[in-house]
Amino acid sequence: MPIEEIKTKNLRWINVTDVNDTTCPEIKYLKTNFNFHPLNLKDCVIDGQRPKIDDHRNHFFMVLLYPIYNRKTREIESAEIDIFVCKNYIITVHNNKLLPMVRLFNHLKKNKYKKEKDEYLSNNVTLVLHDFLNKLICHCFPMLDHISMDIHNIEKEIFKDREAQMVKEILITRRNIVSFRKIMQAHKNILKKLEKSNQAIQLFDSEKAQFYFNNLIEKSKEIWDTLDSAKESIEALYGTSESLISHRLNEIMRTFTSISVIIFVLTLIATLFSINAMHTPFIKQPNAFWIILFIELIVGFIIFYYFRKRKWL
Repeated sequence: MPIEEIKTKNLRWINVTDVNDTTCPEIKYLKTNFNFHPLNLKDCVIDGQRPKIDDHRNHFFMVLLYPIYNRKTREIESAEIDIFVCKNYIITVHNNKLLPMVRLFNHLKKNKYKKEKDEYLSNNVTLVLHDFLNKLICHCFPMLDHISMDIHNIEKEIFKDREAQMVKEILITRRNIVSFRKIMQAHKNILKKLEKSNQAIQLFDSEKAQFYFNNLIEKSKEIWDTLDSAKESIEALYGTSESLISHRLNEIMRTFTSISVIIFVLTLIATLFSINAMHTPFIKQPNAFWIILFIELIVGFIIFYYFRKRKWL
C-alpha cells in the first residue's frame, strides 16, 4: 500500500511509498491532512534531492540520501528518504529501497508484535527519529566491509601477474567509493542541524537530544574516515597496477626490439649473399646454402648471447 499507518496513543508513524508526482493521491493526502509547505511536498516527488533540513512552526522536514548496493550492476546507488517530524507524528516518504525502514515498518505493523509496537512508539518522537537514522547509518557499514574486502582481494591478485584483469575491479571499486562519498558528504552537517531544529520546536530535552545526535554524528564521521582510507588505498592500488602494466609493456617491447635486431642482422647477411656479385664468397661452392645458413646461426647465437648477458632478453 502507498500509504500505511501505525498508530499508538502517543505517536503516529505514517509510511508513504511509491510517490510519482505532485498530483498523486499520496501527496494529496499529505496536503489535505497536514499543513505542509508545498515546496516540501514537491521535494518528496523529485529524486536525487540535495540533503537538507527545513524548520517550520510546529515541525521540521528532512531530506536524506543513503547508499544501497545494486547486486546486478555491482554499483552503489543513492536512495532518498523524506521525513516530516512533529511532536505527535512522524511521516516517512521513500521508494521502498531502504531495507531497514521497510523491515522495521513491516515488523511493527504485524498484530503479533502489538506490545513491541506500543513500546517502540511510546517513546518521544526524537528517540524514534534517532532510531530510524541509526538503523539507516548502521546499514552502511556492511557496504563499507564489502568495499574493504574488494580492496583486499584486488591487492592479493594484483601481485599474482593479474594486474590487467584487476583494472576493471579497481575501476568498479573506485566508482563505488566516489558514489558513497558523494552520498554521505552532507550527512554530518545535516545531523548537526538536527539539534537546532529540535530546539526550535522543542520536541525533546536539548541535553538528551544532543547526546543522541552526537552518537549519529560520530558514526557518520566513522563512515567518512573509512571512506577516506578506502579512497587512499584504491588510488594507491590503481597507481601500482598502472606501474606494473607499464613495466610489463616495457619488457615486451624490449623483447620484441631485441628479436627485431636479430632478425634485421640475419636479413642483412642473407641480402649481402644474395647480391651475387663477382667476388661474393661461397656463392660458387656446392654447399653454399648450408655455409650461409651456418654463418647466420653463428651470428644469431652471438647476438642472442650478448642480449641475454645484458638482460635485454
